[in-house]
Amino acid sequence: MAHPTEWKGSYYDGQSLVPQHVTVTVEPVGLSLHFANGITRIWNYQELRQTQGRYLGEEVRFERGTGIGETLVISSANILIAIHEQGGSHAGHFHHPGTRLTRVYWTLLAALAVIPIIYGIFTWGVPWLARPITAAIPLSWEIQLGQFVQQEFTAGKSVCTNPKLIHAVESIMTTLTYPIDTLPYRFQVTVVDSPVVNAMAAPGGYVIVFRGLLQDTGSPEEFAGVLAHEIQHILLRHTMHLIVRHVSMAFIISALSGDASGMVSYALQAAHTLQTLSYSRNAEDQADEQGFQLLQQAGINPDGMLSFFAKLGKEQTRGTVFRYLSTHPATKDRLAHLEELMPPVSTTYRIFPFQSEWAEINTLCDAPPGSPS
Repeated sequence: MAHPTEWKGSYYDGQSLVPQHVTVTVEPVGLSLHFANGITRIWNYQELRQTQGRYLGEEVRFERGTGIGETLVISSANILIAIHEQGGSHAGHFHHPGTRLTRVYWTLLAALAVIPIIYGIFTWGVPWLARPITAAIPLSWEIQLGQFVQQEFTAGKSVCTNPKLIHAVESIMTTLTYPIDTLPYRFQVTVVDSPVVNAMAAPGGYVIVFRGLLQDTGSPEEFAGVLAHEIQHILLRHTMHLIVRHVSMAFIISALSGDASGMVSYALQAAHTLQTLSYSRNAEDQADEQGFQLLQQAGINPDGMLSFFAKLGKEQTRGTVFRYLSTHPATKDRLAHLEELMPPVSTTYRIFPFQSEWAEINTLCDAPPGSPS
C-alpha cells in the first residue's frame, strides 16, 4: 500500500502560541521540516519523543527538547507507518498503528481470561480466605451489623413482651453464659411473635427466636439446648463466616476497614444469607459439641438438646416444613454424635424455678393489660 511522501504539519517553537505551517518528509534518519521561508531542519528520531497518536483518530504529536520545547503536530497517523518503514531500528520507540488491531485482540482475550479468574476467586478464593477475613473483622463492626440484622428480622413483626416469658428466657441465657470467662458480646434474645419454627444467630451476640420454635420446646432444657447451639455459632463466628462467604466484596472491604457507612444495605444482605443458607457440616458439629459442653458447664441437663433435635427430626420425616431445619438439618448422624457425648454416669442438674410452668410460659407473648411497657 502506497503512502504519501509528505505531510502537512503545525510547528510550535516553544515561545509563541501561533503555529507555523510546515511540510514534513520522512527520511531514514529523521524528519525533514520544510518552512514557508525556505528553511529546512532535520529532526533526528533519537531526539524525538511521541506524546500523542496512539489511539484511533488522535493527532500525532512529537516533542523535542526539555521543558517547553519544540512541538510538531500532524493530523494523519499514517506518518507513523512511513516512519517505521524508513527509520527501521531508529524509529522503534514510536507507536506503530499496524499493531493497534493486535492490541484490541489481546485486550479482548485478556478480558475473556479475567472471567474464569474472577469466577475462581469467588468460587475457591473467597471461601478459602473467609476464615482469616472473618477473624480480622473488628468486633465493634460485627456487633453493629448484628444490631441492624436483628432490626431487619423484627421489622414489621410483633415482638413478644410478656414479662414472665422474657424473665424465663433471660434467666436461661444468663445461666448459659455465666460459665464463659470472657464474653465478647452482650447476648440478647428477641422472641418474634410468629408461628414459624425457627431460630437463628445474628452477628454480635443477637439471637432471634420465633414463637413457633419456643412453643415446640417441651422444657426449659430443650430451649436451653437451642440457645447453647446458637450461642456457639456466634462465639465461633460461624455466622460472620457464613456471611463473608456469600456477600459482596464491598461488604468485605468495609468490614475489614471497620467502615460502618451503608450498614443498612449490608444488613439486608446478611439477613438474607442467614435466612436462606445453611452452615457447613463442620460448623454444625462444632456448635453441637461446644453447645453440649456449655450446657454441662452451666449445670443444665444436655439431654434437652438431644430430645429437641430428635423431635425436629421426627417432624421432618412426617413432611412438616420447618425453617429451622433448612439451616440446621437434624440428621441421624448428628443425633448419634450427640448421644456419644452424654456422660456415662448420672449427674445432678439444676432445676429452673419455672420448670413446672414451662408449658404455660412458652405460649405467652403479649404483655398482660395494665403492665408497664
